[in-house]
Amino acid sequence: MISWNNGEAGKVAVFEAFAEAVKAIANARRLELMELMAQGEHSVEELSRLTEMATTTTSAHLQTLNRAGLVSRRRERTTIYYQLSGDDAIELYTAAKRVALNRYPRLKDALNSYMGEPQAQGPVIDPAAVTSEMFIIDVRPVEEYEAGHFPGAICLPLAELEGRLDEIPAGAEVVVYCRGELCRLAREAAVLLRAHHIDAKAMDEGVMEWRASKEVDLGVA
Repeated sequence: MISWNNGEAGKVAVFEAFAEAVKAIANARRLELMELMAQGEHSVEELSRLTEMATTTTSAHLQTLNRAGLVSRRRERTTIYYQLSGDDAIELYTAAKRVALNRYPRLKDALNSYMGEPQAQGPVIDPAAVTSEMFIIDVRPVEEYEAGHFPGAICLPLAELEGRLDEIPAGAEVVVYCRGELCRLAREAAVLLRAHHIDAKAMDEGVMEWRASKEVDLGVA
């Protein structure tokens, strides 16, 4: 005899487990950590520094993501490293971001305000419009570049960019990119370069979107 009550309890358990997995990313700081880990493996200390969170707080957020299966970790002596467990975790992030940008005006308004600040008012370019004749710059930290980058891109981290302008060919049409659509490092770099009379545009996507879509074959150094 079929027990409908047991069947209903089983269905509830399924959706509760589903909710627990989704709940793991329903936190601003954990979403920020996911964006960083989409660039490559990071230690807890590096993630703490990049997010300006206490190490203990960072570790707690990472453990939540780990329990949900969204990140993996490894230990090397006394250092613990984390990375996203697979491209499907990135797809979850980008799908949630796409729906939120399309459906939730508060996110769209917040992003427009963040990108609309004067230091980020550089012109943008669609990745599909980028050609092999353009000089492509990755302005993320070196470690992230080495974990994977746009084909043909050179590494000029934003913090070093102004001191390395002589590495950019005179008269080049320059394209810069960073971590993803919610990151404005590329736009800040474009503003800086244009202040030095260099024709620079920022890609309106980054590593996060390319890994999710698999439309760009990211190389490694």
